[in-house]
Amino acid sequence: MLQEDDPHSQKNVQAVRSVNKNLPPTFVLPARPDEIFHIDICVNPETKEEFVLWEDILQAFDNAVQVRERTRVVSFLKGPDYRTLEPRRIDVVPNTVLDVIVNTPLTNTEVASPVVQQLGLQLLSNESNVDVKIDSLNVSPTSSAASSAPVIIHTIFSSTTTKARRNPVYGQEETAMDNYWHIDRPLDFSSARGPHGPLDDQTPTTRDLPVFERLDNGGNKLQSSEPQSATTDVPIEMDMAQTSISASQGNKYAQVALGDMYRDGKGVPQNYQAAKDWYLKAADQGHAAAQYSIGVLYDRGYGVFQDHAQAMDWYLKAAYQGLAVSQYNIGILYDNGQGVPQDHVRAMDWYLMAANQGHAFAQSAIGDLYVGDEGVLQDYEHAMDWYLKAANQGSASAQYNIGFLYDRGYGVPQDYAQAMNWYLKAANQGLAISQYSVGLLYYLGEGVPQNHGQARHWYQMAADQGDSSAKSMLQSMKSKDNVLLS
Repeated sequence: MLQEDDPHSQKNVQAVRSVNKNLPPTFVLPARPDEIFHIDICVNPETKEEFVLWEDILQAFDNAVQVRERTRVVSFLKGPDYRTLEPRRIDVVPNTVLDVIVNTPLTNTEVASPVVQQLGLQLLSNESNVDVKIDSLNVSPTSSAASSAPVIIHTIFSSTTTKARRNPVYGQEETAMDNYWHIDRPLDFSSARGPHGPLDDQTPTTRDLPVFERLDNGGNKLQSSEPQSATTDVPIEMDMAQTSISASQGNKYAQVALGDMYRDGKGVPQNYQAAKDWYLKAADQGHAAAQYSIGVLYDRGYGVFQDHAQAMDWYLKAAYQGLAVSQYNIGILYDNGQGVPQDHVRAMDWYLMAANQGHAFAQSAIGDLYVGDEGVLQDYEHAMDWYLKAANQGSASAQYNIGFLYDRGYGVPQDYAQAMNWYLKAANQGLAISQYSVGLLYYLGEGVPQNHGQARHWYQMAADQGDSSAKSMLQSMKSKDNVLLS
């Protein structure tokens, strides 16, 4: 793992932290400052080579079995005869927090065997009717670690209060995927793109559109995205009294359900403070969804003063339990420099954690970083790969971005027909900029036969959502019609 910015780091020590052997590498999170230890570095007086003694590592961590750098096992140093040197030692890896793998059973209260947790959930559901789900951490049943693989119990999430993440070509996450437990379809979206150049008689073209600029909330570069909110997706007709009783008796799932009701105003008057109070009760019991939900309240300023640093603290609690949506939102905060110094490299790390769990918004965000040359070298082919992962789950902005790459010939041969195909996928989900782009290709006759009637149709759909460029095109076409009629 990359070493976190540690003001106490020293030159003559190796940074290390412990990682449980049963935790899959995909779910190993960035090291926190409070879990990093420093071990003195030794120097071979003859070769001047630096190393760390295995004995010193064993003094710091009981049951240590090996050392890793990300997924690479750091082997013991060997002599010319390939025998392990004594005393045992490992090479120094500067500016890195090495993972010392320890063979210790997981003891987190949220971790148990799938069978035990399923039985617990059945009993819970019979008692409180709270709709909960269970997700294993993708450990194969044949794996030796399957019996102790972490299982996350969580409630259903929704992004009903979400404005989608910014996109390098002014796209936005218009549609959430039905197969995501943590995402639901947003109710409404505002435009997140920059202005298109108005088209005139000088052979208008999509290639005149601004590219990859990102805007903030004030219309300046780099737009901040807003986090998704959490919900247990409890039916409105749920017995409020029964939920309240279960929550008052300490049932953390009912506490989250009650918090969601107060947050959304379902069955009770909307009250963010009451929602926070119930979330806190569940969060104190280690409930990841509750911790995430408190982060959302601080991130959005719902019932509290907006405080991105506090949001980060709560997101981290849930993220360290493997909650993908919380990992994604931490990436957003780093990406936009909200509550933390802006750091695209760290944003990429967190996006990858969520993306590797199948989080489409995170996958699309990684594509954005590859396109924007921030945190990673600009690479349109890698961007396309990640956009495809998200687009295949129904991400409208990823579909639009794929269309744009084909439209411009970035990383792929220019292909207007392919561009139209992808633009249509996003346009049919209601993404205004994609509707405008479909209209423009019809207007220009690129990838499809020229058809001004179809162009008007798609321009109007985009204009009805407030797209200023579509409005300008409709006005321009109307003016030309009036000239022809006069």
